[in-house]
Amino acid sequence: MKNYSFKKFSLVLLFFPIFCFAKDWNFDVLMDGKLIGEHTFQLKEDEKFQQLTSNANFKVTVLSIPVYKYKHTSQELWNKNCLHSINASTQDGGDAYKVLGKFEVNMFKLIEPAKEAFSAECPMTFSYWNPMMLKQSKLLNAQMGDYAEVQIKSLGKEIIKIKNENIETDSYRITAPKINIQIWYKDNKEWVKLESITPDDHHISYILK
Repeated sequence: MKNYSFKKFSLVLLFFPIFCFAKDWNFDVLMDGKLIGEHTFQLKEDEKFQQLTSNANFKVTVLSIPVYKYKHTSQELWNKNCLHSINASTQDGGDAYKVLGKFEVNMFKLIEPAKEAFSAECPMTFSYWNPMMLKQSKLLNAQMGDYAEVQIKSLGKEIIKIKNENIETDSYRITAPKINIQIWYKDNKEWVKLESITPDDHHISYILK
């Protein structure tokens, strides 16, 4: 039986403000055209902060036998589109990961994994829900904890079908070591679709419910 490996499916709250606005993104996740699970995102906002909760659950089966499971949960606190803190955990097959960090006086301090703080005025994760991410040259991987250099390229406009409706979108490609992602936005601001090629050449699709 083939050994499935899906590394980098890629993606401490100090207090909890009272949030007055919420928005959800709920995606079915397909691998090579077959449904394997879902990934949900909920964004809550007040006048100053944004709290993003992300939950992913995938299960791959062969002949009805589970051969791979992936579970990821992350809570991120944002301030003016900049990451303020993160608390994320991932179960990737038999591997477990933890990412814990917070912003401290112009430095983002990673508590887990134990690494040096890095200097960044406005650090961001692979925050697909926020188009400001497209202007970044480095992004924090919420699964592995590495602050990776990325290349982001506009692919122009494209008509795609979302919920049985043809809409005009703006498409972008995000690449980094072991990362190859294409993402689509409606009106260049509303995230509507994502596709990725894994390091072992599987095609992952996020289809908006």
